[in-house]
Amino acid sequence: MMWEEQFATLSAVAARQSGLITEAQAGRLEIDKPALLHFAESALLVELDWAVYQLAWSSAGPRYAYPMAAWLAIMPESFRWERSQSLHEDAVLSHESACGLHGLGAEPSPLVTFTVPEEFEGPRATKMHVAALKPDEVSVVEGIPVTTPARTIVDLAAGWAEHGELRRVLMDAVQKDLVDLRRIHADLAPLAGRQGFPEDGREFVAYFLPDLDPAELPARNQRGYAALAHPDRVADLQPAVARLIPEGGDEALSWDIAAEIIGRS
Repeated sequence: MMWEEQFATLSAVAARQSGLITEAQAGRLEIDKPALLHFAESALLVELDWAVYQLAWSSAGPRYAYPMAAWLAIMPESFRWERSQSLHEDAVLSHESACGLHGLGAEPSPLVTFTVPEEFEGPRATKMHVAALKPDEVSVVEGIPVTTPARTIVDLAAGWAEHGELRRVLMDAVQKDLVDLRRIHADLAPLAGRQGFPEDGREFVAYFLPDLDPAELPARNQRGYAALAHPDRVADLQPAVARLIPEGGDEALSWDIAAEIIGRS
């Protein structure tokens, strides 16, 4: 193929992978290393790492391009659409690397961390954490399989993350409404004794969210904050709220309304 034909073929495939392509994938398209070097010298491609190239027109910035490059490099000969459609059974970006993708305040790591279902030797500068993931614990951000914010926080806590780091991540996740505060407290509570942080709801929010203004939170986390920090006040207000709801409503509804009122106040 001529250069123009090769680059058109390369571009069409890379477009389905956020503008990235591995050297091994290019080989399957009968585009060899000298051709890739020619495109790089012509400023049409940039080599990121792990023998993965990014097309110059790709809009993926470093925050997304490097994790995607690492994910592609795990199975460099397989195109993205050939990988497992059950995302939790493939390599999933996790831990500090997932924080970076979600925009949560963890310290950056020199390694790109993935969770995999079984022992696997990853490419250079990657770390493979073996654990089972449930389908609802995996999301997709900019085409990259990544643990959900809630699973990411639990992984950090279980992995002995420094409490200051965990505090920053949790604060960001709650303020951005990426997690349900009540649910994440319930998920973290079993780890409290072993990891040395408070289990009680009131103490938990005081420890991890000391500077949080609940009035600025999204509604569900206003309710969560009130439920954890002021359960007695919510319980006292709930009967009065129930009387204002036609036919009394259900207890869960009146409790949520009471919790939101307390959270806003």
